[in-house]
Amino acid sequence: MKNKKEISKPHYIDHRTRLRNRFLKQGINGLQPYEIIELFLTFVIPQRDVKPAAKQAIDKFKTIKGFFDADEKELSKIPYFKDKAITLRQFIKEVALLYRKQQAEQISVSVSKDDLISYYKNKLGYKKEEEFWMISLDSKQAIIKENLISKGLTDKAPVYPRSILEKAMNDGASSILLLHNHPNGEPQASEQDITITKAIDIPARILNIKIFDHVIVAGDNYFSFRENKVL
Repeated sequence: MKNKKEISKPHYIDHRTRLRNRFLKQGINGLQPYEIIELFLTFVIPQRDVKPAAKQAIDKFKTIKGFFDADEKELSKIPYFKDKAITLRQFIKEVALLYRKQQAEQISVSVSKDDLISYYKNKLGYKKEEEFWMISLDSKQAIIKENLISKGLTDKAPVYPRSILEKAMNDGASSILLLHNHPNGEPQASEQDITITKAIDIPARILNIKIFDHVIVAGDNYFSFRENKVL
């Protein structure tokens, strides 16, 4: 027979413990999508049954990626997704991006290029404004510094070759990796993109600085100048 303390204890307390233990033993693949969000909520919502809210989030946003990319206003319509939960979601996203960036920085870009592109697809691929970045690389093609060159409107960001090359020289770069996003969802290089790249490449060669690649990201897709023999 259960004692009074066992009877009064909310059912979800033991469930939370089992959920955490299952994650520790089996990893993220041991959880259903709604359980991932449920476990997420347990870190900011104490002593509440958060399973219904987690299921509602998955029903609305379909996937874990959809949940993390969801508009804050839409997410806040679901119970428990207020300031702390939204802040934790942003924190997890940015920590994950930083981890992938630092992981890519540990080895030559020629080896870690896929990881770096994946990082920028997540960082820039879904932004509504265009951003242009330049990565300075040393003689072994390891990352020296990440530079934001410009932010623009929905269709373009101002880019000045002189500014890019000055930053590259200040960083002591032997080569540079150019990156920007296309908010319209189409990663293919435009004539303007090609013109700008050539305008950077010509003086860069004079300064003995090589363009390693120019990568355009759009959503989960990308276009590489080097892979497509444009550079």
